[in-house]
Amino acid sequence: MKRNLLLLIAICLTAFNVNAQTPGVTSVAIVGEAVGGWPGDPGNPGPADVHQMTSTDGENWSINGLVVTNAAPLGGAKFRANNAWVINWGAATFPSGTGTQEGANILTIGGTYDVTFNSTTGVYNFGGGAPIPVVKLVGTAATGGSLNMATSDATNYTLTNVTLLAGTAQFNIDGNNFGSDTFPTGMISDPNLFIPVPAGTYSSVTVNISTGDYNFVAAPVFPSIAIVGPGAGGWPNDPQIDANVLATADGETYKGTVTLTAGPSPDNEIKFRTNNDWNQPNYGGFSFPTGPDPTNPGGNIVVTVAGTYDVVFTRSTGAYVFSFPGIAIVGAGTAFGWPNDPQIDALQLLTTDGANYTLSDVVLTATDPNNVVKFRTNNDWNQPNFGGVTFPSGPDPLNLNGNIVVTVASTYTINFNRITRAYTFTDQLATAAFNSADFRVYPNPTQNSWNFTSLNSTIESIQIVNVLGKTIMTIAPNSTAANVDASALNAGIYFARIATAAATQTVKLIKN
Repeated sequence: MKRNLLLLIAICLTAFNVNAQTPGVTSVAIVGEAVGGWPGDPGNPGPADVHQMTSTDGENWSINGLVVTNAAPLGGAKFRANNAWVINWGAATFPSGTGTQEGANILTIGGTYDVTFNSTTGVYNFGGGAPIPVVKLVGTAATGGSLNMATSDATNYTLTNVTLLAGTAQFNIDGNNFGSDTFPTGMISDPNLFIPVPAGTYSSVTVNISTGDYNFVAAPVFPSIAIVGPGAGGWPNDPQIDANVLATADGETYKGTVTLTAGPSPDNEIKFRTNNDWNQPNYGGFSFPTGPDPTNPGGNIVVTVAGTYDVVFTRSTGAYVFSFPGIAIVGAGTAFGWPNDPQIDALQLLTTDGANYTLSDVVLTATDPNNVVKFRTNNDWNQPNFGGVTFPSGPDPLNLNGNIVVTVASTYTINFNRITRAYTFTDQLATAAFNSADFRVYPNPTQNSWNFTSLNSTIESIQIVNVLGKTIMTIAPNSTAANVDASALNAGIYFARIATAAATQTVKLIKN
């Protein structure tokens, strides 16, 4: 009986260990400028994942004696799974914190550390380095009485984009308070002095704990600009806070995304309004999608095409542009690979409303590691890009920005919603595919021709397709073997769509 009980316990422990493993994670490395450089992906290479962590259970990972530098601008470190960016974790806190998928870079401080990481919870810790002072802004001006400050060098500490109350403040360093009596700059020295702080939003609060110098930098206050009118949800019923507020970094150029309707006049009119107040300047122009119209610069803009638009507005001139952003499918799984900027992406999806995008006859490969794709905005990596890992539909809510892994090579119709990020890849060919053991194409690459053979099925048709998805040759062999003359084709990549009575297959071909 005792032996059976011990056996049962052993089985339960084994099951627990198996269940503890993080699904899809076979390796974890710590990467980034702070540990030697940011790695790339297959097809878009960068430094290798040198600092691989070890694990005995597939969940708890560690590495000892890791040399880490201070976080530089855009630097720091992250945890990365499987030597690819599909799964990665980060958070801004150091030396410990909880990393999230696609989280912020960890703002490291130079030293030698023993690092631990849990790939299920995201909890990490850099231990064994030099002690790092903990600094807080405390007092009646700090929301909640205490605000933790971040550092990348254990000397300079910062709060960014913080709202403070009218009151007093001090800096707490490892439990000891230090203050002053000047604002917005000064030098902390006396625990009995308090910094007088006006209420407001501050772009940064900094203190150097070596010199004692501090600085409160008030965030600039810019006029609010919003899009109002029945074409954008209705005219304001004052007093109200306008909903479609545009963002600005300088008070001159305002940008945002807005969904507009184009019903019968006057239900399709909009304007730009300042500070939720008709007594302050408002702007229009009648013409759409650009303006203003010089004959009516203050008129109501008439929306002629409904949709979800990117909008750019210039406050000094009243100029505006409403446009549908370009969305393209890019990646190693396409015939064009990852963008080599600057370039215009080839596979641009089509839209009539700025929200729903589609493109047909897109040939995708499924050969690891060249089988990943994603959506890119306006031919520019600095603008939003979208993914999701799962195929043929998504996104995966745990990885909204990951690379989509193509699992079946074929020709697809792709649908993408820019607002929800939902995507579908619909196979345009038959659902069945050849058993690769029963089918061959050779030589590949070739200089003259390709031979196609099928052991068990008659090949009814072969279509040769170029990288733009255009069919340039079709034959109907009605045989288990066929020869395709490629001597007249230019060197490059092609695709063969092969069909039998019961199955289809798409094969990548190379002509030398």
